[in-house]
Amino acid sequence: MKTEIDRVEELFTYWRKKGYPHYQLNNYDAFNELDKIIEYDTRDLIDGKHIQQTMHGLGFLWCFHPHWVEVNNILELWDDDDKLRTLCRKTIDWADKHEGGNVTVNRMRQNSKVYLAPQSPSNFRPTAAKYIYNTYGKQGVVYDPCAGWGGRLFGFLASNCERYIGTDPSKKSYNGLNEIARTFNKGILFDEFKDIEIYNQCAEDWIPMRKVDLVFTSPPYFDCEKYSDEPTQSYLRHPTREKWTEGFLREMIKGCKIIMKDDAKMILNIANTTKHKWIEEETIRVASEEGFELEDTLHLVLSSIAGKGVKTEPVFIFGQK
Repeated sequence: MKTEIDRVEELFTYWRKKGYPHYQLNNYDAFNELDKIIEYDTRDLIDGKHIQQTMHGLGFLWCFHPHWVEVNNILELWDDDDKLRTLCRKTIDWADKHEGGNVTVNRMRQNSKVYLAPQSPSNFRPTAAKYIYNTYGKQGVVYDPCAGWGGRLFGFLASNCERYIGTDPSKKSYNGLNEIARTFNKGILFDEFKDIEIYNQCAEDWIPMRKVDLVFTSPPYFDCEKYSDEPTQSYLRHPTREKWTEGFLREMIKGCKIIMKDDAKMILNIANTTKHKWIEEETIRVASEEGFELEDTLHLVLSSIAGKGVKTEPVFIFGQK
């Protein structure tokens, strides 16, 4: 019988030779991934004020954003033999507890986000996005000023809203978002054509040239996740708390106010971090000063992988004063 040391070394040798297990598009059926979200009854997500999570579409969406590994230098950490051995040991322990000792490719990848990287990027859950669009979007035009990794775009495609307008300052994320749009925006799965507009713009500088029925986004949490080192990133353009709050957050909210229809809502998923415990308070303050009223707060459930517990993030629902 193999000892734990033998098992760790065997797994280490395999993955050192194999290399990092990147998400591969050919492992997914694109239309089946979307159809599962279209068919999903989002009423199953709601538990009082909590929006439960599902994992629908997340692995598939990362295929369009291979640069996600750049956020936390995960490839450099993978190349450290000691760190990779530790990852193998912890993954074997997890598999013994939860999967009958079977270590899968996905579990190695998922655990690498926890045990290698201090801060792993996350995507907004498409099923939760679908719920928000269908509940607040009035089957109309939605604006996502921080489009990010595409979770809200994917949720839009499964929703009853007709037009999505998204911006992102990262050129790589912009390209990934456009690739998602090109994959699906052909009317194949839909009775009517769904329109998608993606712009490589900074949210604090740019607004759509049309009125919208809903603003829904998850802004960057200041410098918590450094999505890229491009000079368009808000944490680089506005590198202090005050500059970011005034130069990015306030300007983005002011722009949203201009283009919203009178009965439109602004919904922001943004949370405090261990480093910055002021983000939620400042968001509510700035929104109030710019003519918004906090009407409700939902709580998005985020279960940390590999047994690190469960946490929630607020989803602030603002109406206009």
